[in-house]
Amino acid sequence: MDVKDLFCIARQAICDQYLQVRAYELLYRASHQADHAEIMDPHEATARVTALALLDYGVDKIAPNQQIYINLSSHWIKHSELLPVTRIKDRVVLQVPSNIQIDDHLIASLRRIRQKGFQIALDDYCATDPRHCLLADVDIVIVEVKDQSLQVLEQILEELSQYPVKTIAEKIENWTQFNQLKVLGFDLYQGYFLSRPETLEQTKHSNNRLVMTRLLTMLLDDRSSIDQIENLITQEPSLSYRLIKFINSPVYRLPNRIDSLHQAIVYMGMETLRTLVSILVWSRNSHKAYAVLPLLLTRAKACELIAKQQGFAPADRYFTLGFLSLLDVALDQPLNTLIAEMSLSTEMEQALLEDKGPAASLLNLIRLWERADWELLQNHPMYDSQTTPQLMLQALEWANNTEQAVRDSE
Repeated sequence: MDVKDLFCIARQAICDQYLQVRAYELLYRASHQADHAEIMDPHEATARVTALALLDYGVDKIAPNQQIYINLSSHWIKHSELLPVTRIKDRVVLQVPSNIQIDDHLIASLRRIRQKGFQIALDDYCATDPRHCLLADVDIVIVEVKDQSLQVLEQILEELSQYPVKTIAEKIENWTQFNQLKVLGFDLYQGYFLSRPETLEQTKHSNNRLVMTRLLTMLLDDRSSIDQIENLITQEPSLSYRLIKFINSPVYRLPNRIDSLHQAIVYMGMETLRTLVSILVWSRNSHKAYAVLPLLLTRAKACELIAKQQGFAPADRYFTLGFLSLLDVALDQPLNTLIAEMSLSTEMEQALLEDKGPAASLLNLIRLWERADWELLQNHPMYDSQTTPQLMLQALEWANNTEQAVRDSE
């Protein structure tokens, strides 16, 4: 393969104050082996991301119901006629970088781009930003909150309130910071507080939380019988209903309708049951769970697919690995506390808590892809430039379909 074609694309969620995912920013990384003067030119990088998003993947596969944010180079801004004219342009937000050259031609170009139906965002906005003069000609301002005090951020929001723009707080590091920024009144939020979960203080168990923990423990314990699991599920009629509705969704294309919980369990088998019930139980927990759900589903399915490619068995068990890697975010409890309540294998415990073993290596491969960290990714022993992107796309498509089925079963 030509080294010019070696690159990866990832997405990072942008959510609202209720942690509903509203958009995805597309991230691009090229191989460090490539000619940086050619490959890492902002125009070519943007062209590649756009081509993948609009042509190869399709916007509906990357973001079924959300907008996508793509970095925009100075070349495209100055030559707006090169921008693709598509039916989905109203779902594409073009981000103006912080190092753009500001002149009358730029302002005129931004106005032409907006007239074509695209939205414009100022990326990495900060105090005393020289792009202040562009605020009347953009739709969204993405404020970099890292290394800026809450007082400064409040002043920035006061300034932006004079313009009809939406605001996004980016590079949020943890949940405490997210809650502080909500008070200030940003419209949308982005950062590692979603994709790199913080260890949170343990909260008191509610009755629902105890039932959920018990069910998850039973599902992940090989010693549990089908009868035991069925009896526990039947204690939650709404869960039984959702499970049957979920199994009969178009994503699974079953030849005959499943109309009883017992039928569903027998038809699916234990591994599939673990997967589906875990998703359904987990996704009901909170708005926070729904915000992380797209990332979790993609990560879990990618772990399963790459485990199968690597010859790890049983491959389905690696879905559980990806699933558990974000469980602390969903349940607001430290991961080691949650793991202690479950009967997991030594390999999985070491992978999740100590970052040791082949399972941990597989999980780290997926994390590198999520961050589009090409330099480390291509040196990972499990990475394959041909198959890994294909498997990640399969995982993304499955996650989008499954997320929709979960929501439809509400």
